[in-house]
Amino acid sequence: MFLAIIRLSIIFCITLAVCEATYVRCRQRVPIYSCASMSCSVAGDAVADDHYPCDCFKIEKVLGRRQTWFKIELPNGHHGYVTDDHCSGDVPHCK
Repeated sequence: MFLAIIRLSIIFCITLAVCEATYVRCRQRVPIYSCASMSCSVAGDAVADDHYPCDCFKIEKVLGRRQTWFKIELPNGHHGYVTDDHCSGDVPHCK
């Protein structure tokens, strides 16, 4: 009985993780930064109209201006950040 409950819990958690997977799409070519700040190094460029897996977003305030950063997964398995200036997606706030 307990083994069945554990198996069902594992299946539920995997399903939940898959359902929460979301994507960000950029409308034009934009830089991908190594962290959620313009002062970080550029890790590459996001290609226009490609969809990037995205876990969450962060908010940075610079000189009173609010900047949203999406944490995206790159094809090589690493993560990078793009701004909401030309990219969008419906993702949760990073914890």
